[in-house]
Amino acid sequence: MNTPNLMVGLPWQLAQRVLQAANIPFAVTNGENYNRFFTVADNDFYVGRVQYVEETGIWQILLYRPMVASGFENCNEVQYAKEITT
Repeated sequence: MNTPNLMVGLPWQLAQRVLQAANIPFAVTNGENYNRFFTVADNDFYVGRVQYVEETGIWQILLYRPMVASGFENCNEVQYAKEITT
């Protein structure tokens, strides 16, 4: 199982615990959300992209803030998440 690739779409708090429990090295970048139609939350993040950087041996995790109207704060996982392969 390739755990980091299964993180896309998950709330960051949950994804972070899974990565740490599996002893997977990672670095985090917070992405800018330029949504013009919905208000973006002031707190919490979700995993928007996971990419393995071969040169460093670290998984690069890109985080975004969810839209307020998404009901994100009530989710333990996101049903529409899909696996990305590198």
